[in-house]
Amino acid sequence: MSEIKYPYYVRLPRYIGPAIKDARKKKNWTQKDLADYTATSVKFVSNVEQGKSTVQLDKVLDLIRTVGLRVYLIEGDIDK
Repeated sequence: MSEIKYPYYVRLPRYIGPAIKDARKKKNWTQKDLADYTATSVKFVSNVEQGKSTVQLDKVLDLIRTVGLRVYLIEGDIDK
């Protein structure tokens, strides 16, 4: 398992999945555990962890919160 170094800058939606997966594994949870805790499906968790696009931002934010991550928005150009 590759550990993500924080702060972890998310430039594209597909970068969120690896962070969720990393945090979930640190808790020794399965995808089913996370799906149960967030009232989503294993397929949804799997798709998000694989970086597949979704318009269900509320559910993605619920996954993020449940595994213990936080989202911060900052003003400015992220590439600098």
